[in-house]
Formats: sequence, structure tokens, C-alpha cells
Amino acid sequence: MKIKMRHSGLLFLAIMFFPMAGGAVEGVRLVCDQPLYDFGRVDQSAVVTNVFRIRNEGDLSFVLKTVQTSCSCTEGRMDKKIIGPGETAELTAVFTAARRKGLQVKSLKLIPIDSDEPVLTFYMKGFVEPSSESN
Repeated sequence: MKIKMRHSGLLFLAIMFFPMAGGAVEGVRLVCDQPLYDFGRVDQSAVVTNVFRIRNEGDLSFVLKTVQTSCSCTEGRMDKKIIGPGETAELTAVFTAARRKGLQVKSLKLIPIDSDEPVLTFYMKGFVEPSSESN
């Protein structure tokens, strides 16, 4: 009986004073259900916009330094600089098809304030039909 109480008491103390024991700290964990947007076929006059919805499933805040794009024809704007645990944010991506033709795959990377390594990468892809003037 004393042994059972002793073990129960230790277990109670462990649960009370070490609630994170057994669960590792995740840090920042950004998630997007659809990180690839396929805009199909467009002509060179198109300006394609997509909103990527992001959530932080980690236990630390993500602080944005910049949105890095693969080329000047693509622009990315975040609606907030800090995404706390459990919070959501939106990345608005804009691709301008002017002077482009053929298959296009453009990337947007979220670069955190404390590193140059991207935390999450998004893609916009599609086919730009050449205008009759550029043939």
C-alpha cells in the first residue's frame, strides 16, 4: 500500500511540475493546405492573383523578414509580419504574365527574421500563351 501511494504521489508531482514532459517543443510549424496554385492557361495580358492561407501549428511565433520571389514578375505580400501559435495569415501572390510565354513556375518563400532559410515555399504555375504580336 505504501509503495502504491508513493508511486501515485511521484506521478502526480511529475504531471503537476513537468506538464511538457513527453511532448517535444515543436517551434514554428507553418502549414498551408494548398501551397501550389495552378492558374491554367492565360495570355500575356493576364495578371494572376492567388491568396495562400497559412496557419502556425507550432508553439512559437513566426516573425517574417521578407517574402522572396523567384523573379520580378511575381510579387508576394503578407497580411501580417508575426504569426503566433494557432494563428492564421494570408500571403497574396501576384504574377504578371507580360513578356512571358510558355510554362511558368514561380516560387514565393517566407524568410524568417532569424535565418536566411525559407520556412515555407509556395508555387504558382501555368502556361502563358504568346500574343499574336510576339510571333
